[in-house]
Amino acid sequence: ASTANFTDTATGTYTGYKYLTLTSSGTVTIDRAGTCDMLIIGGGGSGGASGSGAGGGGAGGHLELTGVYLPAGTLTCVVGDGGAAMSHSGGNNTMGGKTGIPSSVNGQYYSPGGGSGNPNQFTYNFAGSYSQSGNNGASGGGGAYAATGSSSVNLAGGLGVSGLGFAGGDANSSGNGAGGGAGAAGGNGVAAPGATGGAGKSSSITGSAVTRAGGGGAYSAGAGGSGGGGAGGSTATAGTANTGSGGGGGSTTSGAGGSGVIIIRVVV
Repeated sequence: ASTANFTDTATGTYTGYKYLTLTSSGTVTIDRAGTCDMLIIGGGGSGGASGSGAGGGGAGGHLELTGVYLPAGTLTCVVGDGGAAMSHSGGNNTMGGKTGIPSSVNGQYYSPGGGSGNPNQFTYNFAGSYSQSGNNGASGGGGAYAATGSSSVNLAGGLGVSGLGFAGGDANSSGNGAGGGAGAAGGNGVAAPGATGGAGKSSSITGSAVTRAGGGGAYSAGAGGSGGGGAGGSTATAGTANTGSGGGGGSTTSGAGGSGVIIIRVVV
């Protein structure tokens, strides 16, 4: 099959290739149908928010394709937003994170968003709190542990999608789970400084190796995973923009997920 060509101004070139990077939704104009290589990363999930336990957000899907076909025309590209940072008013209030938004090219090629982290959950007029699992996604969000009463149980991180990401970390009596990354599962609960987000995944589609799509760290100062994962803690940080990384689990405010990215490479 012939090689596709785009007429948009190339973001960069290197020996034998040019590539176009889309950091927000838009279009790409293909004047010659054919094959190309693509990296499509969905938006990362945000972490949960609770003063006593919250998991980190999972990374968006890291989908790298070689020799795939694009038709001629003006093709719509959707770059998924990361899950929004979530806040609550303190005390026994908690907020779950938000799942990242998928990214896609021409409706043909699709990479889902990362699963959100959860907080432990209090019920009105009940002294205990409940553990919660992380949410499923391209990479799963981390679970949250509840340390009081009969509701104190270990719960798993959210599931990931094989080939695109990994599961979030489990919550247990030692701490909260971290978000999964594109290259490894999120860390299971450990005592402070907390579980580390799953490692991201490297791609050389732009001519040099870049790691993206790291998982968010768990509450209690868990570090973000390599590739842009946000750190957990009383002041959680966001996943890095345009890496699809997960946000950290926070106290009153969680870290937002990082937006996704699309890179299209053709032979010149």
